[in-house]
Amino acid sequence: MSLMTLKRFKNELIVLMALLFALYAFSYKLSAKNFVSDKKNIIQSSIREITRVSELKKLWANKKTSKQAKIFKTIVSSNKIESFKKTSEKVTVSYSNLTINELNKITKKFMNTPFQITKLKIDERGKEKYSMELTCKW
Repeated sequence: MSLMTLKRFKNELIVLMALLFALYAFSYKLSAKNFVSDKKNIIQSSIREITRVSELKKLWANKKTSKQAKIFKTIVSSNKIESFKKTSEKVTVSYSNLTINELNKITKKFMNTPFQITKLKIDERGKEKYSMELTCKW
């Protein structure tokens, strides 16, 4: 009797199987589309990051950057510079007896240049007199 019932509802069973297959295919299509869009977003963000890094590399590897380090020697008078040492990719400067205005001028200069500050030490030596040690690399 069971076999007889299956033969009787053969077309309905085929339609039911086709609907189940269609629902499965539709859900697979949606999941595949979401997977592809997620991967696309990840790749686009990676490309943006790579271009940003390459732009920063061009900026930091610029030949003019090492020439900009010489500005630390001329920004204040030479009697206030204790030491100035510039290598190929690093500059070390020591200042003494700086006023607040000179300290601000130096700070503005190295904040507006593409240097990576490795050491910055500011000490108050007296009333409105400061000393500063600065080490930057690029």
